[in-house]
Amino acid sequence: MNSRLFALALLAMSAPHVAHAADARLTQRLYNANEVVRIDGKMGVQATVAFADDEHIENVAVGDAESWQITPNKRANLLFVKPLAATARTNMTVVTDRHTYYFDLIANPRVTAPLYALKFTYPAEPKSAATPGAPAVALTDDEREALDAEPIDPARLNFAWASKGPARLIPQRLYDDGESTYAVWPKDVPIPAILVTNDKGDEGPVNFAVRGDTIVIDGVPAQLVLRVGRDRAQLDYKGPGPKPRPQAQTASNASVQGGQP
Repeated sequence: MNSRLFALALLAMSAPHVAHAADARLTQRLYNANEVVRIDGKMGVQATVAFADDEHIENVAVGDAESWQITPNKRANLLFVKPLAATARTNMTVVTDRHTYYFDLIANPRVTAPLYALKFTYPAEPKSAATPGAPAVALTDDEREALDAEPIDPARLNFAWASKGPARLIPQRLYDDGESTYAVWPKDVPIPAILVTNDKGDEGPVNFAVRGDTIVIDGVPAQLVLRVGRDRAQLDYKGPGPKPRPQAQTASNASVQGGQP
């Protein structure tokens, strides 16, 4: 009996190992400018979309921003996506400094393998011929931002904002120019979720863009709410002139909620 067991053990050890199947929740996708990418989500599950390491998110727009939490990281090359409703379905457009991406966001409580991570890969770019005698010159990120940004008259800037709440949520700098609101957090601090309140007091996400280290919020709301988990901070407009009205957010707004979940 012992010899038989020993033979079976040898047979098991000599059998080839079966490779584990690839986890369907972790995917890579070759970028195609003419393709809509589907993200299958589930409440309580966050998906991470990874762009190129040297690529930076500039704008994110979501059809139904009330039902989805969309969060960029500080470097603006990752996007965290999480449904806030069990059967939420909408579309999302992400514009970076290199590409434009289109997504279908679909939440389903019965999905068995919701997306955990999606990493884009990219086709090789053809090498351009260098001009003889001309040294290669690469613009820095700050130079690209300076070329893209419109000049702002310092006299138009309003720094009269009041804040209350945990210090780690409050931006290092906060000001507006009457049309947009600008917020800057320290480099080592995660950006919180940025929300506004409507006339009923309900909180909703805002439209914003990322320019270097600055978050540019569309409009000048009367109040901004910042959240990370259960922590909450509040920013109140105290500038000259009439106080801005609360900004109501509806499903028809193309909006994005910032902040790390």
